[in-house]
Amino acid sequence: MDRDRQKEQEDVKRDILESAALEKNVSPLGGLTQFNIEFGFTEAIVRGLRSGFLKSNEYRQISQCEILEDVKLTLADTELCGILQNVNKLTPEIILKKVEEKFVSEFQFLQSLAVGPLATFLEYITYEDLITNISFIITSLIRGADPETLLAKCLPLGRSPHLRAIMTFENFEGSDGLVELYRTVLVDTPVAPYFEKYFNAELKSEQPGRDIHRVYNEVEIDIITNMLQKLWLEDFYAYCQSLGGETWTMMKELLEFEADRRAISITINSFGTPLNDMNNRDSERKALYCSFGQLYPEATMFTFSRVGDFNQLSTALDPFKVYADLWRQSQDGSGRSITDLLYQHEVKLMLKAFDGQSHFASFYAWTKLKKQEERNLKWILSCINQRRDQKDTNRWVKIM
Repeated sequence: MDRDRQKEQEDVKRDILESAALEKNVSPLGGLTQFNIEFGFTEAIVRGLRSGFLKSNEYRQISQCEILEDVKLTLADTELCGILQNVNKLTPEIILKKVEEKFVSEFQFLQSLAVGPLATFLEYITYEDLITNISFIITSLIRGADPETLLAKCLPLGRSPHLRAIMTFENFEGSDGLVELYRTVLVDTPVAPYFEKYFNAELKSEQPGRDIHRVYNEVEIDIITNMLQKLWLEDFYAYCQSLGGETWTMMKELLEFEADRRAISITINSFGTPLNDMNNRDSERKALYCSFGQLYPEATMFTFSRVGDFNQLSTALDPFKVYADLWRQSQDGSGRSITDLLYQHEVKLMLKAFDGQSHFASFYAWTKLKKQEERNLKWILSCINQRRDQKDTNRWVKIM
């Protein structure tokens, strides 16, 4: 048994060392000719993958299915054909898992082709889900969850050999265990700088172990994850700026929208929670907003501090035409929430990223659109499984 555990730990260490071989690359991307020499083939691949998105008529056919077996037959005529070929027992979870596996395998294929700054760019894309997974695992272990069940619940794009190292960490019990975990495992992860910044701001006593326990016990996991992802998004924004050229021009708009979407979502989700208390709006909630975006600094640093309900949020968004229009549409009685409309607007922006060429934005856009495709299928499959009304089933976001 000890020999098996030792072998598993050695395998984990080897995987970590291999993943650590990737260094942050900020080399200039060059002009059209040079870009195509280094990245042209990989860019052509991702543009070819764009044709694999489910079309509107295919979504409508899936929405009309009454049972999951019909969904399997319908998917056989799409780019997702074959993923359920050897699956006998169908559940929404199994179908979504197969869809996710296909997406991750395609993303990993792109990573295998990427070199230089493109390899770093694709790594940055995975950090969002990696942060979510690490926070989820640490919180679950503190609460006594079975480590064997956790990896299967992690987001597939954020899976990493570091996750298994966290789960096989032996000295987890006690307050000092978390400090040791950070020093020996988390410090080697590519997202370690974000955890360091967060904990440096949170830990102010002479007993950091107890304080880390306090943070993960007292602070909701969503708040911790949002703070870490904010630090990641700001770092990603700075990296794209360092790349310059068409990549920066395109990514600036996409990442600024992501920062704005998160700010609106965080504000709405804070209603009815301690984050919405008068004393917390200008401190804890404001700390979750990114330091860039169309809403920064006027809204996120100032007017959002006075937002305590939906009416006040509507007023705060009035000076920003895009978001004011989306908010008005969410109030027109059509049943579309502001979250749905923000996702719809995101799809439009991501599709625009494919209009130009010789930039990395198409890789980011393809990833975000694949995640929207998964959200669409998750909603439709849930409605079919619950036998909900057709009107509810059709609330998916059009991509192609």
